[in-house]
Amino acid sequence: MADDKTTQYAQLFDIPGHHCLTLLSSNRVERDSTVYETQWLNEHDGAQQLIARFRTWTNSSLKPPYRKQSGWERFSSNGDLLDREVRYSKRDDMEYLH
Repeated sequence: MADDKTTQYAQLFDIPGHHCLTLLSSNRVERDSTVYETQWLNEHDGAQQLIARFRTWTNSSLKPPYRKQSGWERFSSNGDLLDREVRYSKRDDMEYLH
């Protein structure tokens, strides 16, 4: 049974209902006041054949202005990049500037 996070990723990536998405690895590192989180997931069809691989990431700054970058990439079974989305956080105001 898939966990909540894997289910959310399946919806984000628009995985067909007869395919399954499994978490392959997850890594979290804190370096230079930034937290880097990366997950690798595999998509398999009903016959358990590998269809695609996904990499998701979140980079979160622990210091002002607390920027955040998140994104994902979809790779074919032979490693070709098929799709990519990156999002950057944006503050509502610039009051943190001096």
